Amino acid sequence: MEHCHFNLSRPLVYVSCGEFSAELGWQHHRYHHGQDTEILVGLSGQVFLQVAGKPYTLEAGDVLTVFPHETIVGARQTVTKSSFFWGHVVAPAVVDTQPSAPNGLTLPRFFHLQVQEKAVVNIHQLLDVSHSQYLVPHAADYQATMLFIELANDYAQQRTANPLHQGISNQVREWIRTHMAEQPTVAAIADQFHLNASYLTRVFKRDTGQNIQEYSNAVRLDYARYLLLTTNDPVASVSQQAFFSDPKYFSRLFKKKLQLTPSQYRRAYTHTFLNNQQVDPGVDVREQVRQLEKERQLPAQR
Repeated sequence: MEHCHFNLSRPLVYVSCGEFSAELGWQHHRYHHGQDTEILVGLSGQVFLQVAGKPYTLEAGDVLTVFPHETIVGARQTVTKSSFFWGHVVAPAVVDTQPSAPNGLTLPRFFHLQVQEKAVVNIHQLLDVSHSQYLVPHAADYQATMLFIELANDYAQQRTANPLHQGISNQVREWIRTHMAEQPTVAAIADQFHLNASYLTRVFKRDTGQNIQEYSNAVRLDYARYLLLTTNDPVASVSQQAFFSDPKYFSRLFKKKLQLTPSQYRRAYTHTFLNNQQVDPGVDVREQVRQLEKERQLPAQR
């Protein structure tokens, strides 16, 4: 599988992004990339695409990377209502078959997110930053770079994880994430892995920098942030869905972690760029990319 490697000696150059909602029978137009790299992240439904002559089905949690100088086109029409995020950046990139590169980040052609909530939070933050006015120049460049880092980190963690040999802390973290509704005690988790509770506490702190309760709260807060950005549910309902039994405790913990109340956080990230059937993703990008190519004079690297 091909991979795209980015050097992070400076931030990626943001071009454009949006969230596209496709009705039944929609098909992606043909778009040929210049020196821009595009990522598409499936949010719901199924979108049938073809990149560099190969077919891909983009579903919720899937990430598809379109490398510089490639063509993307719809493989066939959608059969259900679907949505996805799309984003373009311009940066020197090298494409090869190596799964990683030093001093940078790597994205494969296609993979499925292990933790979708974190990526969605970063997506909404980029949508907000890129369509807001900031006194600090290049704010969208830094936010786009953070999104690419989050996606690359998710992929890298999947590559390095080995179910047979991975450390106990990684196993515990994944178990907590998939059992967050149960809010297990340290003793219960230790029993699950046939370990002494004191030993587990010490090893987990050493490997993650957090104790088990802090990590459990962080996982539930990530899910709460996802719900705040993707639903209109009241804060009390979000608290309950994120497995916090006390809404007041949830709000205090949320503000301590993010320096914003849940309502303030939701209001802070409301600027999004939504496409419809008349405004296909990428149509407004071509001229922006050409201008950046002239300004940056980036070499075409394949």
